[in-house]
Amino acid sequence: MKQILINVESFEKRVAITERGSLEEFLVERTGQQRLAGNIYKGVIESVVPGIGALFVNIGTGKNGFLYIKDAEENRARSFLDAEIVLERSPARQRSPRGAGERLKKGQELFVQVVKEPIGTKGPLLTTDISLPGKYLVFVPFSDTVGISKRVLDRNQRARLKEILEKLALPKGAGCIARTESSDASQRQLSFELRHLSGLWLRIQRRAEKQKAPSCIYEEYDVPLRIIRDYSDEHIEKILVDSKEEYRKICRFVHSIQSALRRKIFYYSAKTPLFEKYGIEGRIEEIFRRKVALKNGGSIVIEQTEGLVAIDVNTGKFTGKRNPEETSFKTNMEAAQEIARQVMLRNIGGIIVIDFIDMNERLHRKDVHSTLESAFKKDKAKIKILMISPMGLVEMTRQRIRKTVESVSFKECPYCTGLGRVKTPATIAIDTVRRLRRVLWERRSREIILTLHPDVSGHLETAFTEVLRDLERRFRKKITIKGDSKLHVEDIHFD
Repeated sequence: MKQILINVESFEKRVAITERGSLEEFLVERTGQQRLAGNIYKGVIESVVPGIGALFVNIGTGKNGFLYIKDAEENRARSFLDAEIVLERSPARQRSPRGAGERLKKGQELFVQVVKEPIGTKGPLLTTDISLPGKYLVFVPFSDTVGISKRVLDRNQRARLKEILEKLALPKGAGCIARTESSDASQRQLSFELRHLSGLWLRIQRRAEKQKAPSCIYEEYDVPLRIIRDYSDEHIEKILVDSKEEYRKICRFVHSIQSALRRKIFYYSAKTPLFEKYGIEGRIEEIFRRKVALKNGGSIVIEQTEGLVAIDVNTGKFTGKRNPEETSFKTNMEAAQEIARQVMLRNIGGIIVIDFIDMNERLHRKDVHSTLESAFKKDKAKIKILMISPMGLVEMTRQRIRKTVESVSFKECPYCTGLGRVKTPATIAIDTVRRLRRVLWERRSREIILTLHPDVSGHLETAFTEVLRDLERRFRKKITIKGDSKLHVEDIHFD
């Protein structure tokens, strides 16, 4: 059974999803960090560039968003859910222009939604096809289309869903798409959620009428609420939250979307930190390692580059007892499952190339490909996996919406001019606070002296002032912070 563990600090929120003791997904959001994916904006067109078929739209976040002209013209139901359309009427358009000539022009206002976070120097990717996701349905106000996710495979379930969807009281000109989780949902549950989402859209429209462009008119939920909405199902055994305020917030939220879930939510109040209690802290460090060991002695190596992610499979210590073909096949079968887990755990997106160990038998290659596809079935992101080549290569793409866990926690290493990576001062400061709590609890001395790299000590003194004062009051001990430029940026010394 699965568990959702939610750790809330004043500086960040972390969510871990575990299944049978194994860490399956990990997400983190820093306080004050810009969060755009899913947000809806009332934007202003800054420029039209027909040469690349795009618009640049000012949404008030610093970087202009990138919007394909074709997207603005067609404005059809988005395909990120890989849905099959089962009912389509005459589509309703938002009051944004359809033509790429005189109608799409600088200074024009339109509704846009962020579908991909800004990465590096690139601004956010936008769409005019607004959608509001719920647990069972995705409400699409500008497309009079009804669809069912292709991941709902059972014919009887699809027929039942189609019948229910045709009876739903959709607002005029709006449509919806049934998500995979809707396969076991009742008509009452779907109707309740539709009312909730359509009511939310009405509130967004009223807000848009009052606000001037560019401005945010809808902000997507933060990471704990997103996870509760998207991952809570009958397979979730319990949800543990170590913040009373966040616990109450989640309880109010589930009451509005799925009241039956309330009995699975518990406030964690024990002295031992939640992630330490369930052994999550040590497993988080494993996310950032290039090399991942397999149970049979083999390994996979993950290399992230500017253009793609390369994953290499090695037999390592596993030599097998039969022939090389059997050894390669067994290693590849285990690697296929672990690769899917690591890709989802690290939130890797874009182009991924997997180099499996060579296999001569076509049936073996087919089995490895099927195992890889099956392992990705529970992935919420849209993926496409090509057939394995005779050389053992698999090319695949995975929807990239938000930044990877690694990009949040690391930056380019100043010591090796970008050839490697070190943790950011913010990440080390957070680690320091966590270690400091343990030291304060264990040591009897009246004063704890922290010696750190100046970048880290400076960040700790400015961004964590209240946290440090609270620790001093709580443990009745003095905390002194010193900077030493001779230290490595990741070094932490307690005296």
